[in-house]
Amino acid sequence: MDNLTKKSLPSGSLPSYRKPPVNEVVCGMRFSTPEKLRLPHIGPLWDKFRADYPNIQHAQPIASTIGEVPIDVVTGFPIPRFWLINRSDDQLVQFQFDRLYFNWRRRQSEYPRYPFVIEQFEHVLHTIEAFLKEYDLGELNPIEYELNYINHIPKGEGWDTIEDLPKIFQDFGWTQRSERFLPKPANITWAMEFPMQGQMGRLIISLKQATRIEDKVPLFVLELATRGFDGTGDKKVLRKWFDIAHEWIVKGFTDITRPEVQKMWEREK
Repeated sequence: MDNLTKKSLPSGSLPSYRKPPVNEVVCGMRFSTPEKLRLPHIGPLWDKFRADYPNIQHAQPIASTIGEVPIDVVTGFPIPRFWLINRSDDQLVQFQFDRLYFNWRRRQSEYPRYPFVIEQFEHVLHTIEAFLKEYDLGELNPIEYELNYINHIPKGEGWDTIEDLPKIFQDFGWTQRSERFLPKPANITWAMEFPMQGQMGRLIISLKQATRIEDKVPLFVLELATRGFDGTGDKKVLRKWFDIAHEWIVKGFTDITRPEVQKMWEREK
């Protein structure tokens, strides 16, 4: 627990919202590829999850920070990412030979809150670790942890044009005056990165425009992503890292948004 100082631990109650705009939460980790793990093991691994996640899909592999993707040592082909999806399509396990994620995705259900997400991730992690031990495939040694919150703010909920962004975000501004040469922007991409205390990682806040698929409504996608490591890989302090990351995301979200728009999301405290 060297880097998780007492100062960096969660401090008391956090801001809370009855109707947060969160659309997806991703909780996961990168790790060193277990040395004996091979593609044929994916079938038996899925058997461990099939009762709760009966649907399986291939997905494009995620590259490392230096652009590398997992390669099968025999064929030389990239190893795909696997999606295990539950019946209601709102929970997803992503497994790649060097990373693991649990996703909650908004469908018909309301956001079940952070304790549910982290407990599901811990259950998935425990299942995979037990599988690796059962088949003598090597250990799962973490390299980096991740906790991401993806929020959708549709047009009509606090904004109608880009000029309305200052009504939502305290640190964004665009003033359109008659003497300006530039017209108001047609598109916005905005990103900030903050070091987290105790050398435990960083919080990346990004904003971009998109269109909701089901009804073509324009929206802003606000993502708060934490990435880092506790410096030890000790499973006993893994939960502490995620609790701190969650604190940074919730407090960061509250810090960058205006109190007026927080009322729309029914802030409780």
